Amino acid sequence: MMAPMNRGFILLFLIIISSCGSTSEQRVDTTAVQEEMAQREPKRVMPEEITKAAYLMGEPLAQEMFTVLVEQYQQQAPDTDFMAYLQDQSMHTFAEDATVHWIPVSTQADELRKKEQQILEAYRYSQQQREELIGNVQRIGEDTLLYTHPVTLDESLRTELNLPADTEETFLGMWSIYISKKAIVQAM
Repeated sequence: MMAPMNRGFILLFLIIISSCGSTSEQRVDTTAVQEEMAQREPKRVMPEEITKAAYLMGEPLAQEMFTVLVEQYQQQAPDTDFMAYLQDQSMHTFAEDATVHWIPVSTQADELRKKEQQILEAYRYSQQQREELIGNVQRIGEDTLLYTHPVTLDESLRTELNLPADTEETFLGMWSIYISKKAIVQAM
């Protein structure tokens, strides 16, 4: 028979051992911790790198959003005029740390922010001059970039929507995508 004193020491010993942990406890994933630390580490990037990254983030987002708009047309109003449909659409959404707006070419200047007005007018002028319409990045204040993407009715879209071949290639509108500088830098 064990002495009461020995039982107390054994019980104390077992309590101490169990409080120290065991091999079955989860270990810290050092790879995940290192990735998180690298993500939080201050980065020095040049303005040109941020602008380039804004193009790389904005372009696929604009294309994806236009695909959604075309799919909505095909599901909701396939018997209506596509050009008229687009001019009546108002799309505003948040995606991938960005705020996205569809701006039809017919939008009145007083409905837009000043920078969007200027860019829309520049796209209209470039189309009249038969110049190529391309994406654009502008700084808005210290912490936001505006990526704009013009949308034109080209041959592939005309075919996809079964529009008449004589439909003139037309500037339909633009995507206006506001991306925070912080989100761009963190994605780099």
